[in-house]
Amino acid sequence: MFSPQRIWNAFTFTRQGLKSAWQTEAAFRDNIVMVLSAQLLCLWLQPVLWLWLMVAFANALLLVAELLNTGLEYIVDHISLDKHDLLGRAKDVGSAAVFIMLCMNTLLLLVVIYQTWAQ
Repeated sequence: MFSPQRIWNAFTFTRQGLKSAWQTEAAFRDNIVMVLSAQLLCLWLQPVLWLWLMVAFANALLLVAELLNTGLEYIVDHISLDKHDLLGRAKDVGSAAVFIMLCMNTLLLLVVIYQTWAQ
């Protein structure tokens, strides 16, 4: 059921999560800079709309992957700061997800550059 208070609470938790990621994770800040740079590049190059939308969608997925990885790291660090093989693997898998999204974003930007300059 629709509840303005529930919507407000969800917005507050979202804002707190973004603020926490911004304050504690240099990688999140780096990814924000990359996302903004990619959007500015698209604004300058003006690729076809579907390609620009793909870049925007990939940028959003990159930030989602980074936020999920950050959350995973918080949980793992809360469980134990000692080195443990499975905990290390969990962090590595989260990092790999972010890396895959970075590769996808880079590939898409190369397609944007090629598509615009090849005309």
